[in-house]
Amino acid sequence: MPWDDSNVSKLRELWDQGLPTAQIGKLLGFTKNAVVGKAHRIGLERRPSPIRRTAVKPDRKKARSPIIPKLKFEIAKEELKEIPEVQKNFQPVIKSHFTKNVKRGCEWPEGHPDEADFKFCGKERFEDKPYCIDHCAVAYVIPEKEESEKQPLVQRT
Repeated sequence: MPWDDSNVSKLRELWDQGLPTAQIGKLLGFTKNAVVGKAHRIGLERRPSPIRRTAVKPDRKKARSPIIPKLKFEIAKEELKEIPEVQKNFQPVIKSHFTKNVKRGCEWPEGHPDEADFKFCGKERFEDKPYCIDHCAVAYVIPEKEESEKQPLVQRT
């Protein structure tokens, strides 16, 4: 919608009333930016920015903490000497599902996880799949072709 004389006169009236540019745009059928641009081009009085700015910017360096906290792994050498020799050689047992060579069974879920009798199938896995041969037949299905591809198109005369 182009700017015509009636829209420009309405813009002048609404601008003088002090309405926000977005509201003027809605009333006239233009965007806020179109209203601002037209007001600038026809030389309407500038408005103060609605954004309030503080006179003094806060000093960001003062807001930072001058004290660096000590981290748990930063132990003083005196504290290290107090630890008995037995604790220095202690090595915890690392439990990981990735390092175990235990062959698990079929992982097909049976039942709902919220139910008490929920379990996995547990039968022997098929090759490198997570399921047994019976559940592989269900899980890995080759999709059939679309019906539209099966039936040739019949032309009507």
